[in-house]
Amino acid sequence: MGSKCFYRNHIFLYLIAVFFTLVLAACSKPQIRFDGVYNPDNATNVIAIDTFSVQVSSVFLDSFPTNGTRAQLLGKYIDPFFGIITTQSYTDIGAPVFPPAITNYSVYDSIALIMRIDRTFYGDTSNVQGFLVSQLAQTMNFPPNQTSFYNNSSIPYNPTVLGSAYVKIRPLAGVTSQLRGDSVVITMPNSMGEALFGLLYRQPDTLTNPAQFREYFKGLTVYPDPNYPGATYGFKDTLTLRIYYHEPGVVAAYKTVDFSTVNKFSQFNEITADRTGTPLASISHTNPEIQSTATGNQAFLQPITSIYTKLLFPTISNLLGYQDYLAIMKAQLVIKPIAGTYSPSFALPPAVNLALTNEGNTIGTVLPYGSGSLNIDYLYGTNTSYSYDITTYIQGALNQGAASNAKNGLILITPSTVYNTTFNRAVIGNAYNSLLSNQISLIIYYASYY
Repeated sequence: MGSKCFYRNHIFLYLIAVFFTLVLAACSKPQIRFDGVYNPDNATNVIAIDTFSVQVSSVFLDSFPTNGTRAQLLGKYIDPFFGIITTQSYTDIGAPVFPPAITNYSVYDSIALIMRIDRTFYGDTSNVQGFLVSQLAQTMNFPPNQTSFYNNSSIPYNPTVLGSAYVKIRPLAGVTSQLRGDSVVITMPNSMGEALFGLLYRQPDTLTNPAQFREYFKGLTVYPDPNYPGATYGFKDTLTLRIYYHEPGVVAAYKTVDFSTVNKFSQFNEITADRTGTPLASISHTNPEIQSTATGNQAFLQPITSIYTKLLFPTISNLLGYQDYLAIMKAQLVIKPIAGTYSPSFALPPAVNLALTNEGNTIGTVLPYGSGSLNIDYLYGTNTSYSYDITTYIQGALNQGAASNAKNGLILITPSTVYNTTFNRAVIGNAYNSLLSNQISLIIYYASYY
């Protein structure tokens, strides 16, 4: 009996010892040890710190090409942060390569402009949108010493509205309220249709010589009715000016002939932004950079309106003065769009890349750090973020010195395949934003002596 009690007491004491060992282990500070790797005399710890400043600003960059994108951008919408955004397209129209034989008996019926949506959009699609058409006043030739049209390019046109259509577009379904499938159809004036029909009948050089027809017809521009804002829509880059006619007989034969887009590479989109009354009202060519502290502790990103976000890390080299500093192990940049500034109508860019920039705000080498792995929290807005491992960049910046880091940094961009055709944008909180959960952060993990 005594031996059994002695045995039970020993087990009890052993379990108590194990319990206190686990408690002490749980209460001790976790550490990563790199014995002998950095500090040969002691174990090396990794310290996490997020107190290094990230200086955030919004920058306005120069114009960019919008021709040959394979998309027409048409519409107007009002953004509380970026202003009134308007898009207008310019298209070169050519004669049919193989015109039909029009006889004395052929009867002209009507003419219409047909545009097909490509299912892309930005803004509120619940509104009726108005589209207007005018004829260009000069041929669509590139300006001297240029091989592109730009977002701020335009071609003079006759202000007379030749045709209009007021429709509601359901881009995701690929239909419009006109019930013409994926097409927006604009009735054009019979005077134009009859003149073109007469060319088809006579077939002069004006019709059969492409250069002469371009000089004759010039081209078309389509633009939104300013009184009907809502969204901007993507259309396929092929406009069709279709003439309807028939051949009379016992049974009339109804036919069509198309004057379609030529020189697709020269088709371009003019994009304008009226920023009056917005935080970006003062940004311009003459004032191309605004610190986020001057715009409500927020910065802005929308490449298609020439707005980019710039990041500087002016104090990062101070880490070299830490007595326990050995080496940077990891640097994580977390960018937080501000809750309430984005929605399904004003969607965030799905991919945002980092590129090098300098005092002149030029876009340099795109860094291989991914596109941000966007996570969207529509419910609370606190967990929406882009995240990047910028360890290599920070390791390099650490040795550049404060003077270099005060003017050289990173710029946020969208991929080159979409920057001039999509309107997705972001409003980004800086380190002083009133919403703590929407503040940008740079988390440095460094190896420490202690």
